[in-house]
Amino acid sequence: GDMKTMQGDMKSMQGDMKTMQGDMKSMQGDMKSMQKEQKETNQRLERVENKTDKNTLMLEDMNKKMNTIAEVYTSFGEQLDREKVQDKRTLTDRLDTIELAVTNTSSTVGDIKRDLSKMVRVTADNWADIAELKSIK
Repeated sequence: GDMKTMQGDMKSMQGDMKTMQGDMKSMQGDMKSMQKEQKETNQRLERVENKTDKNTLMLEDMNKKMNTIAEVYTSFGEQLDREKVQDKRTLTDRLDTIELAVTNTSSTVGDIKRDLSKMVRVTADNWADIAELKSIK
């Protein structure tokens, strides 16, 4: 009976081993499935990283462009300020010139008026002299 018991035990052990082999195959399948999922996840992560790199480059480029625009506006603002100062100076210079011209003109007109008055007086005196000389004849 010992042989039969041993054969029974061996068959039982073989059954257990077959069950274990089945479990191991199932575990291998699960592992392969997990490996495939991990590979897909890694590929997706790589795509996300590539997009992130592209986005970073785009943002850096936009930042450069924004800085350039800011520099242009700052420069433009400074130029406008300089031109305003220049325009004010130019306008002031022009007003000074006009004022000087008006003053000179007024002075000249004043001189002309005085000269004209003298001429009127001298002419009147001359007429008086002519009238007197005529009356003497």
